[in-house]
Amino acid sequence: MSGIQGWSDLPEGLLHSIVALLGSFFDLLAFAATCPSWRAAFSSYPCKSTLLPPLLLQPDVPVCSPRPRPFSNSLAPERSCYVTDLANQDTYTCCQIPLFAAFGDRKAPLSPLDNFYFGGASYGHIILSDNHQSCLVVDVFTGVTVSPPQLPVPADVYNHLYYAALTAPIASPNSHLLVNAAGHNFFWPVGSHSCLKRSPRNGTIKQIVVLKGQVLGMDEDRRLFTVDLVPRIRMQKIAVDWGGDMTSKWHLSQKWLVVCGDMVLLVGCQGCFPSTGDTLDAFRLDLSSQPAKWVKVEKLENWAIFISTDERSQPLCCMNPERWGGRSNCIYFYFHDSKDCITFELGKPLEEDTSNPSVFIFICCGTMMQPMWVVPSMFCNS
Repeated sequence: MSGIQGWSDLPEGLLHSIVALLGSFFDLLAFAATCPSWRAAFSSYPCKSTLLPPLLLQPDVPVCSPRPRPFSNSLAPERSCYVTDLANQDTYTCCQIPLFAAFGDRKAPLSPLDNFYFGGASYGHIILSDNHQSCLVVDVFTGVTVSPPQLPVPADVYNHLYYAALTAPIASPNSHLLVNAAGHNFFWPVGSHSCLKRSPRNGTIKQIVVLKGQVLGMDEDRRLFTVDLVPRIRMQKIAVDWGGDMTSKWHLSQKWLVVCGDMVLLVGCQGCFPSTGDTLDAFRLDLSSQPAKWVKVEKLENWAIFISTDERSQPLCCMNPERWGGRSNCIYFYFHDSKDCITFELGKPLEEDTSNPSVFIFICCGTMMQPMWVVPSMFCNS
């Protein structure tokens, strides 16, 4: 290759082929830190967030020797949380989360966040809120915190935050924070000085996914919406055909929206909670027809899905999990009893085994912070 003077001159295409072969987040960090041209190639790689399994953040696992962050702008006391990397389980990792009320630790020091609770997790950030008008968006691994302006909710109205999520990585030019609170949808264009309120006329959003820049939302009744952010906030209902049998709309007691590549999937189980003997099903949203259709998916092909035990944490996915010892066509959950993950193969009931004779995955939406799957913000695609 004529004209190449050294390692920093390697073409972007070749560097991208190297990125695709790296086997851990630490390898990817080392690659990005090599030189400016390698970091630029890493930043432009289109599918960083699905190269490796997400990290499992476990606030319920004791941390013996917390490691300090390299930098943080948090003024509140912090709590160490154990982090498991399925691709490199021999490596010890931890992160520091601002200490807030949802940890329920009575021995913890007083914190300015004692009135804050967990509201959601997306793009490597957790979203906290008090019961009034304030929110915080905290990077899980750097601790860098941004504070949106107060929600335009009357001070005498009890503001219970049901769900919160980012519509894009926080550094993206069109990133918004979506908050479902006090019966309304609120949108904060990240970095702006005001929040926009939208009435629940078209439904209050309980989950969002993003497909090729288009935000899709779902409410409690499984109704779907497109959410346009520019030039103005607009929600529009998507007409969906459930195959002529409306009971199929409700046969999934638990349900999650997740994007795998170019597919929007609805994943769920018929039981109240994923348990031994239960089967998980998946349906792909076909937007090519009018109305749109949910089409049952028999196999996830080369994808694996990771679902947190708090329903406000966005499900994540990974391509070609066999690279790190995982399994395609499977859904991974965290199991509190074993402090480990449980794997459901799509379409097949979970069978008992000697290590976990009886599995019950409790899915909640409470105030306590639950173990969750996260992708560090710098690996999230913009």
